[in-house]
Amino acid sequence: MSVPDEPMARAATLPDAGERRARWGDRAARRRDILAAARHQMAERGYLGLNMRDIAAGAGVSPGTLYSYFATKEEIFARLYAEAIVAHNERITPLCETATELEPFLVELITAHLDLHGNYGRYFGLWTALAQEPDEATPTEAQVGRRGDRLPNSLTDELREATIAQGEVVATTLRRLVPGPRLPGEQRRRIAFVWSVMIGVADQLHSERHRISQVGADELITFAAATIAAGLLANAGVPTPGR
Repeated sequence: MSVPDEPMARAATLPDAGERRARWGDRAARRRDILAAARHQMAERGYLGLNMRDIAAGAGVSPGTLYSYFATKEEIFARLYAEAIVAHNERITPLCETATELEPFLVELITAHLDLHGNYGRYFGLWTALAQEPDEATPTEAQVGRRGDRLPNSLTDELREATIAQGEVVATTLRRLVPGPRLPGEQRRRIAFVWSVMIGVADQLHSERHRISQVGADELITFAAATIAAGLLANAGVPTPGR
């Protein structure tokens, strides 16, 4: 397995120039065009390259029309991220349901997470900071209605629900693969620990740090999975197989 330097985007490409776009008045189709254009920009440039004017041009709409759908690029990113988490959950659910051994399961789980992190997760901290910036004290007329320090409640709920669903499907598998007595709060600590390591591994592999460490993706993922498995089993009082 190789890990490219750039985000491992598998996003849909923009429609060809000759392809028919949404008809006037078809808001649902227009919205899809806008998100497709933004998804294409994310694949090409990452979050820092998202630009509202370019998204509008890619979707074949005016900037004013774009702002009638999405107030900020942070909101567009949140929408794309929520969709990506849902798709990721669909990808890992069969893996979680059929896993029979802890260490191989963790290898596949960490590997699958690389795509989600490479495309969106690596920008989460920056997006959070920008999305929560307060409005300017005296916004210009052009800025009115275009910025806000909060996302729409429905979108915030979707992000939260998708993230919780991801945690639940992984937690259910950990309960099954890590037997033994459970202390109060043990499951929360387990999933938080596994998630933290997955994010750390992905961040390492998607940054220049992996060049400095000279530890390849396969080696790092295998080592991380083995270490997590040994720790969880030892903490549960279960001998680690083969050790």
